[in-house]
Amino acid sequence: MTARELKELYVRKSAAMTRRPAFARGSGEARVQLREGMACDVELDDRTLRVDLSASEGGTGSAPHPGQLMRASLGACMAIGYRLWGARLDVPIDAVEVDVGCDYDARGQMGLAADVAIGWERLRFVVTIVSSASEADVRRVVETADRLSPMLANITPAVRRSFHLTVLQSPAAVEAEAVATVVAVAHG
Repeated sequence: MTARELKELYVRKSAAMTRRPAFARGSGEARVQLREGMACDVELDDRTLRVDLSASEGGTGSAPHPGQLMRASLGACMAIGYRLWGARLDVPIDAVEVDVGCDYDARGQMGLAADVAIGWERLRFVVTIVSSASEADVRRVVETADRLSPMLANITPAVRRSFHLTVLQSPAAVEAEAVATVVAVAHG
């Protein structure tokens, strides 16, 4: 879908949800069945996936573990959000890369230290976006997308977060700037 088509889709969705708030309500489900060892088969609406623990945690390592899937979900939601909000705000987004890291202390989940968090203590996001738009416009897209990200909203505020954003000019923008400079010099 092009950026224009995405924007039009969300203009229509927004109008429909504004007129009829019930259109905005939804639910999601997953059916999880524990299989051999620690492996689980997860049935979602239209697909099935496997989840397992690594061998060092008692699984077989046959599939991603829940923490990997959660980081992947966060990163994918953010990347998709940047593309979507770029389209909605008329800011071209050519490429997005999101690196998601986390810090934790396993003593919490093992019940070995009451003063240690059970889950993640810190999340680190390193985002690189390529765009022909200004850095200020890209930062506006990122701020909007992060503020309205459903996956980020599902993470407790007790988990500290650090964000690092790098905005790179797309090759087309760099080439256009070089051509404009050459033309300005030739006419100047």
